[in-house]
Amino acid sequence: MNFTTRLALLVVVVCSMAEAKSSAAAPPNKAASTYSRASFVPPASPTLTKAGWPSAANHPSRVQKQIVTGYGTELLGRKKNTGSSSTKTAAVPPVTKNGKIQIKMLTSVPNIGQAGDIVFVSSAVFQNQLQRQKKARLISAEEVALIEAEKQKEEAEATQKAIDTKKMMEETMLASVGEECSTDQDICGVALTMKRKAGPEGNLFGGINPKMIMEELANAFPDGSWEGKQVKLTDMKDSDGKDVKKKDIKHTGEYTCVVKLGSDVDVTFILSVVAE
Repeated sequence: MNFTTRLALLVVVVCSMAEAKSSAAAPPNKAASTYSRASFVPPASPTLTKAGWPSAANHPSRVQKQIVTGYGTELLGRKKNTGSSSTKTAAVPPVTKNGKIQIKMLTSVPNIGQAGDIVFVSSAVFQNQLQRQKKARLISAEEVALIEAEKQKEEAEATQKAIDTKKMMEETMLASVGEECSTDQDICGVALTMKRKAGPEGNLFGGINPKMIMEELANAFPDGSWEGKQVKLTDMKDSDGKDVKKKDIKHTGEYTCVVKLGSDVDVTFILSVVAE
């Protein structure tokens, strides 16, 4: 075998060894997967749309909206009242007279009435002015009857208390009657005495007005009836019969006074003003 042949064989052996070495170092081939990786698809954002017709729940007058989702629609609106009818407050049947309705004033309103008054107004005035501002409410005939009965009871109690007050003052006057009281006088006996600083001739240092007299009466007869707008001094005359109610008392002496204690109860008494 010549040199050329040996060299050729050597090259073939070296190439075979190099190929075998590279095949041993390479990793085994994996079978190609039959599945492809899924790509992420973001969900659609909710869209806000108006509900459509013809459903009554979707009518434009209700101004409802929908949130459109992948699972359906959800209505946004007022919830229906599913409670039983027995829980609802029964409407008060209005009392009408000459085309007007009867109401009770909750607050004072000029030219209509004071708080607590029961008056008749037109339905337009009640609905547009009083009811909206919560200044009045409807009142039934039954409520009016109860209020009237309570009012009559209070008036009867006030009248009886006024009568008792008059009796107390008259008893005080009778207890103070002396020999100086003549039989031709309509009234005699002092019911109230007020002491004031006065000069030698009886002129007072400061006058006495009706308010001061009423305060002295309340102090002298603490169990009497002195409260209420109807209780007031209605008349005051001096010993000569001159009306001095509009002026303050400026001199010592006896004065005939009349006090209104109730709607039908008056008491006439003698006020004695003396120097301290």
